[in-house]
Amino acid sequence: MKPSALVVINPNASKGKGEVKAKKITEYFKNAGWNCTVAYTQGEGHAEKLAKSGAENGFKTIIAAGGDGTVNEVINGIMRSGKDVDMGIIPVGRGNDFAWIAGIPTDWKKASDIIIKGNPTKTDVGHAKGKIADKYFLNGMGFGFEPLVNFKAQSYKHINGMASYVAAFLSVLINPPKGYEVSMTLDGGESKILKTQQISMNNGRRMGSSFLMTPRAEIDDGLLDYMFTNHPLKGFGLIKMVLKFFKGAMVSDKENFSYGNARRVVIDVLGNGMISHVDGEEFEREGSHFEIEILPLAVSLYRGDKK
Repeated sequence: MKPSALVVINPNASKGKGEVKAKKITEYFKNAGWNCTVAYTQGEGHAEKLAKSGAENGFKTIIAAGGDGTVNEVINGIMRSGKDVDMGIIPVGRGNDFAWIAGIPTDWKKASDIIIKGNPTKTDVGHAKGKIADKYFLNGMGFGFEPLVNFKAQSYKHINGMASYVAAFLSVLINPPKGYEVSMTLDGGESKILKTQQISMNNGRRMGSSFLMTPRAEIDDGLLDYMFTNHPLKGFGLIKMVLKFFKGAMVSDKENFSYGNARRVVIDVLGNGMISHVDGEEFEREGSHFEIEILPLAVSLYRGDKK
């Protein structure tokens, strides 16, 4: 019996070439002895519904052909289905951060070969709950400065990739967040009060195409890696902060940053709400209570060489 897969793809992805690329992908899988069904997304949240329905209707492999947003929606659909499904990723997006972490090349043929020839590997999944939102994630979650930059980058229509994030950073730098007072509790221990400007809570290492927010993170160690600024930064301090993110150098800057890992983290914002994202997609615009945990080895993923 031929292996089969559901390919979830945005027809407008890859600068409007998503539909053409989907046909090439299915033909490539067909020549390799696979049967592929294509499901085209029609808007926000649709990829999650397609993935959940596909899992419930018997597909054993579901492929997210898109960027980090599509990958996030597909993992949410798989997790909410409760089914044992293998997940594949063919990067067709802006940043493709999780694909990079999982060793999946941006060349769609090479990414397809990983699924066709490889064996899925158990991988951790993050889970975040707010007062309103409830989402799973593969890569990570950001609060404060990072999501402001990320959402600004997404708003650009004519630039993408690293250039969009640099432009967004310069824009946010003009009026950066002043800082948030939060209570953070790690693994049920004693709560700590922080005055911070940026918090990253990640399963993976990279965000925004080039920023190593948690450079020591592993996607199969059963841990969330966290990083936060010890105090608000502004002006040249912010510029230095971002430069450190390119190489993950903030790990050794204990004056300005804290770094560690945990299995479960609770964050309560003590003043105005804090903006947040998961896998680059908005989580809560003004959230005040967050519960984040890692679900060890919760999904089978077709991966390349580990970064």
